[in-house]
Amino acid sequence: MLPADTNELIIFLGGKDYLPLFLRLTAHVSSPRTIFYNSVNVPNAPDCRVVRFETRTKTNWHYEYASKLLSGQVGP
Repeated sequence: MLPADTNELIIFLGGKDYLPLFLRLTAHVSSPRTIFYNSVNVPNAPDCRVVRFETRTKTNWHYEYASKLLSGQVGP
């Protein structure tokens, strides 16, 4: 439901199993998309900025990042 001409930054914080759905849902958008991940393997995300989030948390690490993002401790 995102307009194709949006200029808002779009970020993905989630498990690798949800990445294909995110890519399909945002494929039509021309604004920058950033994928944060916490695995050994870099995800395949064409036309996206891919950034590794370093943390010792392996399960639900994205909650940690989201909390830090909202509190201003990290940027998008």
